[in-house]
Amino acid sequence: MNPDSPRLRLSVLGVVTFSLFAALFARLWYLQVMANDEFQVAAEANRIRVVAVEAPRGRILDRDGQVIVDNRVSVQVTVDRSVLGELEPEERHAVLSQVADGMARSGIPSTVEVLEERIADDRFSPYVPVPVAGDVPEDLKIWIDEHADELPSVAANRVAVRHYPYGQLAGHVVGYTGKISKEEVDSVTRELAETKPYTLNDEIGKSGIERLYESELRGTPGVRRIEVDVDGDPVRIIDEDPPAPGDDIVLNLDIDVQAVAEQALQGGLERARQRSCNNCEAPSVGAVGSTVVLDPHDGDVLAMASFPTFSPADLVDGISGTEWSFLNDRANRYPLNNWALQGQYAPGSTFKPFTAQAALKAGLIQPNTVIYDDGVYEVPGCRGDSCRFSNDNSKAFGNVDLRKSLTVSSDFYYYDLGARFWIDQDNVGGPEAMADRLKEWGFHADTGIDLPSEQSGRIPSPEWLRTYCDDVGTCSEDDRAWRTGKSVNMAIGQGEVLVTPLQLASAYATLANGGTRWVPQVVREVRDGVTREVKRTIEPKKAGTVEMAPDWRQAMIDGLVGVTTEEGGTALGAFRGFPSDAFPVAAKTGTAQVNNKAPTALFAAFGPRADPSFAVSVLLEESGYGGATAAPVARRLFDVLSGTEPLPPASPGGALPVDTQLSPDPGDVRD
Repeated sequence: MNPDSPRLRLSVLGVVTFSLFAALFARLWYLQVMANDEFQVAAEANRIRVVAVEAPRGRILDRDGQVIVDNRVSVQVTVDRSVLGELEPEERHAVLSQVADGMARSGIPSTVEVLEERIADDRFSPYVPVPVAGDVPEDLKIWIDEHADELPSVAANRVAVRHYPYGQLAGHVVGYTGKISKEEVDSVTRELAETKPYTLNDEIGKSGIERLYESELRGTPGVRRIEVDVDGDPVRIIDEDPPAPGDDIVLNLDIDVQAVAEQALQGGLERARQRSCNNCEAPSVGAVGSTVVLDPHDGDVLAMASFPTFSPADLVDGISGTEWSFLNDRANRYPLNNWALQGQYAPGSTFKPFTAQAALKAGLIQPNTVIYDDGVYEVPGCRGDSCRFSNDNSKAFGNVDLRKSLTVSSDFYYYDLGARFWIDQDNVGGPEAMADRLKEWGFHADTGIDLPSEQSGRIPSPEWLRTYCDDVGTCSEDDRAWRTGKSVNMAIGQGEVLVTPLQLASAYATLANGGTRWVPQVVREVRDGVTREVKRTIEPKKAGTVEMAPDWRQAMIDGLVGVTTEEGGTALGAFRGFPSDAFPVAAKTGTAQVNNKAPTALFAAFGPRADPSFAVSVLLEESGYGGATAAPVARRLFDVLSGTEPLPPASPGGALPVDTQLSPDPGDVRD
């Protein structure tokens, strides 16, 4: 056939045309039949937006049902970094300048530089809008909404935020919340992520109860399906699964006792700064302190105060980098730290009852064993100044038994016990015997309290020293050797001994109840956030027991009661006028020496004697003698705990005014 034939050309054209239509119809059939479901889903996705609705967190209440942490609605101004980043520099500056002016007109001073610093803060996720102002007035929200076209990336929304009716009270205990980070999203447990999923714009507990009970406090987010138009603007809400609030947490804390504890603690520190400390190496700084109140019957934490403190409300909606740096600055004594369980200190003479029990258990003494105290102890078989250990001012107490040793705080008595533990180690259970018996009280280990970041303290021993030197790798052979002097210092709570104020309170609670060591418990129960019904009760947990024969314990308690009631007692001045007949308080003062600083002042106590309901520890860094500055803080607490003075209700908005008087000045007490 001639290739130039018109018939051939028409045939080829017909085949091509047929092929094209066949391909077209095949594609149409595939799209309309085979891929119908797939494209219907895609079309639906283009038309519908699914939005997560964050649920309100559960409340935190004290033991009597008073709300310590709640929720409220706040208007928050945010800036979307991704949108702002697409603007030209001049346009960006104009937008932020307009926002700063609008905030200033509403009574919120700001500048472009402040806004830029906030937007650049790397504590906020790059994938969510950055809050630049919180709790703004309604007129600012209206103004931003009206000028939305002129303010790309800027929005003002109503959000639920944490509310603190009592201000900074119990701030370290309840903790604070903040925007979840990418690392925190990745680290939440799979179970929690499945039941209560997070997005990078959600709040999460960062410290305290807010952090430890995140899974209970966090509500279940809701889901809202919104229909949008071709421009992505909302048209209507199709349906919604409402969010469910988180569970409520009820604490063992008594907010009224907490208020008195915080007031007394701050007053004690202020008083320490005002007093002169004779024979102290440096002036009293009085900048850091803590106090703990426990129930010896079951370990309930009734109050826990730490200073310097902070207000969780200041961290709602986030804070500036400058403010964050202030809260984490060593020069400001780390206000976010809970020194009651994170601070580690030499306990000084408050440690003596536990050394006494260790010596009784080892058979070194009996309660009526008398040691002659001439004021200066010399280590047997040792010569030189390093072998001599003195009482404060080398004061001699003469014949001292266990009871008197605690009342007058004879260092000599305990120097002798410490030396004999080392010298007679073959007869008392070996070189670790003293340390092992002291650890029975819960020292050198976490107490197990239901709060994060607890420190474990330290009970030194020959084994500990070897391990420490192996770790640091800089010890000489002489440094590695455990000598008698280390046991001597350890016996009076000095040297390498470190305890937390919480451990100290727990140990005195154990002595108070006859030897049962309870795990300190902050949380009492978990309640349903809707019905308020109890979902879970936190039962008391026994951590261990300490052996105490009745006559041992009686002698120790007699000596400790003498501290607050007898002439020569190191806390008699602070407790003068206290109704000791009706509510006898067993106590011990402590003064821990610190090189080139004022001493750490300590006081630990429990009462009433017959059936103790309260165990208290007080610690004031660089504040002088325990009997002079720490004991009056405890006296103020026992005034209200005993019912001698009425317990004032906690003031909404914060702690009670600081009272620097506390109790009659006890004078310059030596321990």
